[in-house]
Amino acid sequence: MSIMEVKKLNIVPEHYTTVTPWIISPSSARLIDFLTTAFDAQEVPHSRITNEQGAIIHVVVKIGDALVMLFDSREGWPPTPGFLNLYVSDVEDVYQKSLKLGATSVTDITALWFGEKVCRILDPFGNLWWINQRIEEIDFTKPEEIGQIASTPEAVQGIAYIQKSLDEALMAQKRFFENR
Repeated sequence: MSIMEVKKLNIVPEHYTTVTPWIISPSSARLIDFLTTAFDAQEVPHSRITNEQGAIIHVVVKIGDALVMLFDSREGWPPTPGFLNLYVSDVEDVYQKSLKLGATSVTDITALWFGEKVCRILDPFGNLWWINQRIEEIDFTKPEEIGQIASTPEAVQGIAYIQKSLDEALMAQKRFFENR
């Protein structure tokens, strides 16, 4: 093959995005169980690699159209929680499944002015998930309308609540790791 015939290599592998989350947890296998049941994740076949001690050093799951890489933490490593945003078609269902699987609610389901219902959970491994469902298409190209919608008492109260609950969530996450 001549230099001119060399196939151009894609910068990003097929099915990946330019940025791909990587979650380090005490047990990738148990995290996969949680993700599969709560978020309908699927382990990518043949992606699991273990070391001589049986620790997972690489595995990939697919959640919706996103790939998330995982591997097991090692003894003595500090906590490395993930902060992930997940879009779903039914936030109530995903929220309830997550709680039944041991997640902790840190933000109740809240409808926000920008057309989404959101909640947050702390999963059993200390990762903080923003779970979102789009419920309305908002036209952000009309600043006057957006300003009116965003300044209603309900809109202001909703944003204040999710900001306050974020502070509480991060404090809960800190306690989670301090008690391990």
